[in-house]
Amino acid sequence: MSWLNVPREMIPWYPTIDENKCIGCGACVRFCKNEVFKLEGNPPKAEVVNPYNCVVGCSACDKICPQGAISHPDIKEVVAILRKAGRA
Repeated sequence: MSWLNVPREMIPWYPTIDENKCIGCGACVRFCKNEVFKLEGNPPKAEVVNPYNCVVGCSACDKICPQGAISHPDIKEVVAILRKAGRA
């Protein structure tokens, strides 16, 4: 899979989860249709299991999390990386 002819694995765009904030509610799992997240562990907490399934530029799950445990990189930094690589 690629995005603007850049292999998806070369684009550092995916969520991270603050384990200390996550309460394991599963809102992100239910919201994301691309199966980026999964509840794991005991007690269950959200984990990013398919980071490259995340749609480049999408950060909607950040707002879905009631604890603010999900974040994405700054899109400007990602664009700068792509420009440096001669791709944007």
